[in-house]
Amino acid sequence: MHEWALLIFTICVQTAIGGMFMLWLFQREISKAGKEDSFAILKIPLIIIAALSLVGLIASFAHLGTPSNALNTIRNIGTSWMSREILVTGVFIGSACITAGLTIVQKKVNPLLMIATVIIGFVDIFCMAMIYSNSLVSGWNSINTFTSFYGTAFILGAVLVASFTVPALRAKNMDDTAKKIVRLSFYSALFGIAIQLIGVALFPASLTDVNMIATSAAHSSLEAYQGTIALRWGIEILGLILLGYMALSPVKKTSIAMAFAALIVIGFAEGLSRYVFYVLGS
Repeated sequence: MHEWALLIFTICVQTAIGGMFMLWLFQREISKAGKEDSFAILKIPLIIIAALSLVGLIASFAHLGTPSNALNTIRNIGTSWMSREILVTGVFIGSACITAGLTIVQKKVNPLLMIATVIIGFVDIFCMAMIYSNSLVSGWNSINTFTSFYGTAFILGAVLVASFTVPALRAKNMDDTAKKIVRLSFYSALFGIAIQLIGVALFPASLTDVNMIATSAAHSSLEAYQGTIALRWGIEILGLILLGYMALSPVKKTSIAMAFAALIVIGFAEGLSRYVFYVLGS
């Protein structure tokens, strides 16, 4: 599999998009504590989201070769989904960095700027998926590509932001709010997994055409990775159990260690899922 740069790019940017969406939801709950507390709690997650988007940008340059190649590609915006994706990704990354920067300078969050960044991000995911769905690779040109990408955003974005928000809430003795944040994260992860399962259920229908991958049908390419797929879902369920326990247990205080454990476990599972996705085109 030679698409490691693309794997890193898509995972990082989609996680940043989902994280910005969840942070926008979280701030509505956290802001009840006051502007100063809201800034102190949301500052670190915003910086991490901006940094993650920049990591994705660096990975995209590693795939394209040089920034000038991106500029050359963007000239075909009227006909090429890759050109549109490069443009919208750049706008999202710029918006995420501006949102984080203004938050630090002004010492307050800007919900309108956050939701505008989220909308740009969701459009960006659509553009990413369109690149693959318009390819000749059987398995990529299906609804599974859209459900996989959006699912990652809702799953990883939620867990990432919750993991870095809970410590700040615990430090301010806002245990009830921390519990609500984790619960929102759990519901978002459930929604993301439900989306991905819909894609998995509809995936076999896309394997009935004659598109080939290096003279092998998509299902043949996946046969050697059934164990990896099963492992991915097993790890994902484990992470979901950890998140669900924190969200629904009667224990008032949210475990910071368990929150980060859920992030690591679910992050690894989503990484395995994206690896298998790119195996289809290898």
